[in-house]
Amino acid sequence: MKVSNIIDRVTLLYNDMDYVRLSKHQYLEFLDDAINTLITMRPDVWVKTEVVKLQPGIRQTLPDEAYSLIDIYCNATKEEDGTFTYGEPIFQVERRDLDYFSDWRRAEASDVVYEFIYDRKTPRQFLVNPPVAKDKDVYIEMAYSAPYVSFADMQEDVAMQQDLELVGNYCGPLVDYMLYLAYSTDSTSSNDRQIAQQYMQSFYQALGQEYNASVIAMPKIDELPTNIGEAQPTND
Repeated sequence: MKVSNIIDRVTLLYNDMDYVRLSKHQYLEFLDDAINTLITMRPDVWVKTEVVKLQPGIRQTLPDEAYSLIDIYCNATKEEDGTFTYGEPIFQVERRDLDYFSDWRRAEASDVVYEFIYDRKTPRQFLVNPPVAKDKDVYIEMAYSAPYVSFADMQEDVAMQQDLELVGNYCGPLVDYMLYLAYSTDSTSSNDRQIAQQYMQSFYQALGQEYNASVIAMPKIDELPTNIGEAQPTND
């Protein structure tokens, strides 16, 4: 779906297809705001996968553009031609488990990490185990959420032809949020303010329904029986 498709739907519902009430640039700004609000609430809709270099020690910081960490996959080795080969997997663990079972913070530094710790209360930081060696270049492959491209910074005709590359179909929520902004901007009456709130409620409701549907449709992994190797009951 292109940007123009979203803008056309909004201007139709806002009765402003000739851009009299608001300019095209304002609608593009509203779209930027709507997308970044969506990413804040659902970081998984705009995910960047990248190989990053770690800093010495256990405490690490996400790339400057990142909102929050989605996942860390594996170690990576940088080749002479600038490409990367991928190595040992990296698993997420709980800090309290490491603290309880080991003195991991003072472990010997390494050029390979095996575990990472992430806390949503500090969304731009994460910890790795074992600590990264000072004299080694250690790379990992990670996925993180980041700000979306700003359509308002582009030439209007160019921006209108851009594709929306969000993961999933979020046309409805984006339109709702843009209409909330439009009616909030032009709130010359209590009726406009009421309509704005209705669109805001519709935005949150649509996100909730989409999330519930995605959880239901998410692939499930069957758990292994507790007593593996023992004879399982039959229906005979």
